[in-house]
Amino acid sequence: MQTLSTSVVSLHSYVESHTNEKKLSKTSDKKVSIIYFLALFYTFLSLGFGAGLIGPTLLKFGEQINSPLDRVVYILFARSFGFLVGTLAGGFLIDAFPLLGRTFLACSLFFMSATTIMIPFMDHIIPMIMVHLMWSLTAGVVDNLAQLLTIRYYAQVNFNPYLQALHGAFGVGAFLSPLIIAPFLQSTSPPDQWHYAYWLIGCLHIPNLVWISIYAIRDELCSKKPKEITLENKEVIFEDTKLETTIAPDDQTKSPGKVLFLGLITVFILLYVGGESAFGAYIHTYASLHLNFKKDIAAYLNSVFWASFAISRFCGVALSIKLSAIQMLLADLFGCIGSMSLLLILNKSSLAIWIGSVLFGLSVGSIYPSAI
Repeated sequence: MQTLSTSVVSLHSYVESHTNEKKLSKTSDKKVSIIYFLALFYTFLSLGFGAGLIGPTLLKFGEQINSPLDRVVYILFARSFGFLVGTLAGGFLIDAFPLLGRTFLACSLFFMSATTIMIPFMDHIIPMIMVHLMWSLTAGVVDNLAQLLTIRYYAQVNFNPYLQALHGAFGVGAFLSPLIIAPFLQSTSPPDQWHYAYWLIGCLHIPNLVWISIYAIRDELCSKKPKEITLENKEVIFEDTKLETTIAPDDQTKSPGKVLFLGLITVFILLYVGGESAFGAYIHTYASLHLNFKKDIAAYLNSVFWASFAISRFCGVALSIKLSAIQMLLADLFGCIGSMSLLLILNKSSLAIWIGSVLFGLSVGSIYPSAI
């Protein structure tokens, strides 16, 4: 689930209104850092790790907390609700404290890593739900801040490829996560063997935490006070070591037409995210319970879905050059309807679920970047 704060709307307005203007001499001497982008890329990779874990282990949660599936699904509700609140909180944080984005991102990564490691220790449903809620809250903040920091940092160049790459990184992480956990779900493995996958992925967050923390300490907590320049009622802030742009709200973004358009896009993305997250979370359970897949094989089914999702995200970068956003969205929606129809009609076919998962992943993967 992805959400951008109101600062993104203001930022797009600023970039479009200055595309044909001469850049400031001070900014022209600056060069953007690909190393910084790789840190943000790793951040979205970590988000993908967490998203890909939930599907293959949903039944394991029920075994550990000794609860039926109809109670275990409250974990998914808690994760979705927490992600929604977290993305909103991330937007408010970056708007209220625009110079502390990396600091908040580092703190959120710490809690995301800690809660991932804590999940295997929860043996009752309420503590399990609370830990998942904490994870999703911090993951929502991470999702929002990483996108906003990317847009802000690359505002003076074409940031679209960088943003598309972030979304692709999420798909790569979600693809790798079931592959990591599949060996721990084999029938010959001990019942609690899946714990090691959570601990491993929790530890994989740590290098990312250290990486972002270095930028936060160097560029925010220990940096000199930035110089502020007013340019056509836009507040532009330059740091000594990095180039970032913070934009004050534009009155034009508050027009009724744009507010209505933003509301419709929000509802559309809400429906899209619900379909994507529900499919990724339930496809393993459906294949295991109704098609008698072995748990490790069902994990590979999860991985295939997220692999096609990642391919769609990366291919969307090239397709967006030739096709308009409307054309891409229409193609994606037809693909989603077709793949879902296939799965509904041939719901007892093992081959159909593999084909349908691939087609749905290819169709749904580029919806969010195209809508944005």
